[in-house]
Amino acid sequence: MAGHVEVARTKEAVYVRVTGLGNFNNAGPMREYCEKAIEEGLRSVIVDLGPCTGLDSTFMGTLMGFIGFECSGDLVAVSVVNATPTSMRAMNSLGLPKILHVKVEPVHFPECKLEVLREGWQDKKRRTLLIRDAHIALMQHDKENEARFAPFVSALVKEVRALEEERDN
Repeated sequence: MAGHVEVARTKEAVYVRVTGLGNFNNAGPMREYCEKAIEEGLRSVIVDLGPCTGLDSTFMGTLMGFIGFECSGDLVAVSVVNATPTSMRAMNSLGLPKILHVKVEPVHFPECKLEVLREGWQDKKRRTLLIRDAHIALMQHDKENEARFAPFVSALVKEVRALEEERDN
């Protein structure tokens, strides 16, 4: 089940629309796009899940990771709109609605030209770091996720070290 992410920026926010599956393949490019916008001063990320058919933990953890961003003393606000029953189930299972502003009522994006982001990662280390960071964010924002993901994160940390040692040799 493939998916893609479309993005746009206005003066007020970064807009993200997830079509199909939001997963580790499209979370990385979305993270890069949003981080660049945040570094340039935007403080709002609005995610449309209307056309979304499912979310994996890496994608959801990446959204949670934006909450921790702080530039010039301002925190980043993340809002999820047009959540479907499927995406709500996934988000509820990891505690996202406790932290993110989630609206299930229909919300229309402002007029803006969305661009489709490329998918995938070329570099295994960057992909592993993305997955690790996403799951750390899930654990930090909801203690119930610690039991679920702590062993996985520990394995990812070891994998990153092994990749670094491999690169250094």
